[in-house]
Amino acid sequence: MDNGFSVDEEIFVCPRCFEEEGLRNFIRSCGGKEPCTYCGSVGEGSCTLEELLTHAFSCIQTEWGKAADEGLPYESREGGWQWPVIDTWELLEVTGLTALNDALQDKLQSVIEDDLWCECDPFLPRKDETLSLGWKAFSDFVMHEARYVFLHATPKSYDEHQHGEMHPVEILDALSGMVEEVGLLGTIPPSSKLYRVHIVDPTESLSTAKRLGAPPQGLAKYPNRMSPAGISMFYGAFDLKTAVLETYDPSKGTGKIAAFGVFSPIRLLRVLDLSQEILLPSIFDAAQHSVRPLIRFLTDFLEDFSKPVTKDEYAHVEYVPTQVVTEYFRHMFRTRDGEQLDGIIYPSSKHRSEPAVVLFADNNACVEENGERDSSSLLVLTGYGTTELNSLSILQSG
Repeated sequence: MDNGFSVDEEIFVCPRCFEEEGLRNFIRSCGGKEPCTYCGSVGEGSCTLEELLTHAFSCIQTEWGKAADEGLPYESREGGWQWPVIDTWELLEVTGLTALNDALQDKLQSVIEDDLWCECDPFLPRKDETLSLGWKAFSDFVMHEARYVFLHATPKSYDEHQHGEMHPVEILDALSGMVEEVGLLGTIPPSSKLYRVHIVDPTESLSTAKRLGAPPQGLAKYPNRMSPAGISMFYGAFDLKTAVLETYDPSKGTGKIAAFGVFSPIRLLRVLDLSQEILLPSIFDAAQHSVRPLIRFLTDFLEDFSKPVTKDEYAHVEYVPTQVVTEYFRHMFRTRDGEQLDGIIYPSSKHRSEPAVVLFADNNACVEENGERDSSSLLVLTGYGTTELNSLSILQSG
């Protein structure tokens, strides 16, 4: 009853009785051999209903608490609880603690105590909210207050005594800490093909690694999503259409064609992969409880990180937060085995179904297939060509 339920009979349930995968996995992990009380299944294991509800409410109470226990104010003259609350049945719907079997669902409703619930510590920001506010504060700070000495500066609005507020610079360490915990590290094997595009006049002929690769430092004149003016990086994609869409500006491309180079890594590249689908773990997966707020934050962070930026006179300001994050992961981040990263895969803002990639490779790192190489060589040109912009339905990014 302390947990909010009471089961006074031996009832067995199986994974087939539930849709929520965390519940299904818990039942399988129990390894029971008794047939399910409701469907008779024995194939995937079983557990008692009491075992399942004990686990389920233990997990639920990491994020939800009873309104009476969370210190919510109650004023009968003002309509009751002075904070958003939900009843037990809404809680079960929100968390997924519902049965596919009607008879089992009726049993759940008869053994679970009806009560009112709210989020734990309702007056404090959740961890994901603190991180999201930290990212916004960091973005504003490096765009409008301190850009070159921000690591040793403090914004005027920061209050170290405000509970739940993080110093903006701390968001970089927070991102670093969650990269491996969430599983955001990836690789690009030497067998990969990376397309880099230049929009040129039809009379131009581009056929060398130096001309098709990352720009020489003297020509890296414009700010990009990951690099400020003056710093050369290799921007590309794993398919030609995405590479064109990331490069092509229809307002300036009249009468132009896309010249492209196909490059392959000389060695296995270690990258931060922000393009992968990140799924929120089940609340009933106890081993993943610490990751759930990180996933919630990363979902919002990636949306902001890859949002389209209008290339006008203000673009160099809006790019600053992602440029700083990129430099942090390029120069300061180390994997658990002490390795540095070679680049970042990120969602394309122009072609949502495919990722784009930026590699920490300048013009000297791009070499010919049969040319000389040294320790700085990272990419080899394996092919090149041109394509008409409309031949790839470029104007319909999809």
